[in-house]
Amino acid sequence: MSYREKSVSQLESELFANISIINKLDEKYQKGQLNADFFQKSFKNAVYELLQIKIALKQRNIIFSDLIKKNNYIHEYNKAIRTIDKISELNLAKASYQHKINTNNRYGSLLKSSILHIPGITSEITSSFITLMDAIKLEISIGESFILNLFQELIEKTRTFPGLQNLSQKITKIYKHVTAHIETLKTNREYQEKVVNHLYDLFQEFQYLLSLKV
Repeated sequence: MSYREKSVSQLESELFANISIINKLDEKYQKGQLNADFFQKSFKNAVYELLQIKIALKQRNIIFSDLIKKNNYIHEYNKAIRTIDKISELNLAKASYQHKINTNNRYGSLLKSSILHIPGITSEITSSFITLMDAIKLEISIGESFILNLFQELIEKTRTFPGLQNLSQKITKIYKHVTAHIETLKTNREYQEKVVNHLYDLFQEFQYLLSLKV
């Protein structure tokens, strides 16, 4: 059964179960009761499940933070978030070294903010957003086909991620407009900035949707 088909009570139960799993994984790993490979895989899956539950609740217009507070689970949840932050900061340091990410600039800081709570494919979506916005700002000096391919990759990644179909449709709308006005994109700086600003708004929507902060 997909998260979309589950009842609110089922989602609540799984939400609190996943919070407990994250805390127990950290506790056992710190005690040396779990090997690193098992911990990393289990941790990633638990965070992914947490994100899916949050998206499913949002689709029902249920505020994630209110649910946590209403059930007096804020202490356990904050404990889980500290664990996520701790692991993600280590991953960020590794990613920054490998890919020379500058976390002091505008997009670098956004990438850092996303990595903190988003495993796997969501980090790829973040990178796709940033690469596309940067490429457009280069005034198409790298070629229009490259820009359109970046759009297509971003659309595909968001389309296949559960809960992001609406976001993918918004990106597709921008893509179609850009495709129809590709010559304008090549020469008109104002149009370039307008497209980047629209993408930036969608990127912020993406971050908000998947943020686990309360």
